[in-house]
Amino acid sequence: MSGHSEDPVLEESKRFFTFFNLSMLLVAITGIEIVIIYVRAFDGPVIITVLSVCSVIKFVGVMTWFMHLRWDKILNTVLFLMGLVIAVFTFFAVMYMLDNPPVVEEFSVAPLEQDWEAKTDYAKGDYTKHDDSYYVAEVGHQSGDTFSTQITLDNEPVNSWKKVEGIPHQISWKVSTGDMIEINSLKPGNPFFHQYNPYPEDNIEGSKISLLAESASTEDFRIKVRSEAFWVENQ
Repeated sequence: MSGHSEDPVLEESKRFFTFFNLSMLLVAITGIEIVIIYVRAFDGPVIITVLSVCSVIKFVGVMTWFMHLRWDKILNTVLFLMGLVIAVFTFFAVMYMLDNPPVVEEFSVAPLEQDWEAKTDYAKGDYTKHDDSYYVAEVGHQSGDTFSTQITLDNEPVNSWKKVEGIPHQISWKVSTGDMIEINSLKPGNPFFHQYNPYPEDNIEGSKISLLAESASTEDFRIKVRSEAFWVENQ
């Protein structure tokens, strides 16, 4: 009895659906990568681990099927992987040799609880506390004998203080080097998130006044600094 080969049309159909299903899987993995980057609900190590796993899965899928190495000689696969491994290790070696790990030299979070005082000069944007409420100065002025949210300037009544919701906090930091700084609250009930790319990237100093729902201290916050090869956090 003579043998017969498998139907080429059926074989090509199976291969088509294999490529189609794989492409849909790669789209889904890319969606996961985008979500985990922009949601900001995970720590840095978790994000890096998930992104690394997703990248490996995508790489294996593209290399095995879309580059047809599954049907090629095993020697070609080995040579391809050897070149890739050498390139990856060279890349990270150069990064670590040229980069210095960031050092968080100073970081502090403290509430601004300066009580209002009579006959005192206040600048626009200054915060003060009066009768367990917080206010921000609308204009630069000298306070009178009693607290008032209105004063007279150039014979015109103006708002001197505006009541604010929340507790003003002074957040300050000093970092040796880095290309991205991220500060966030560790308490879900007291949300805060601040991220920026400093320039220049050496001897970074910054401060920010923010309104928080609850009184907080430095221990309730975390600062994370990223350079080209390092990701450092001070908690």
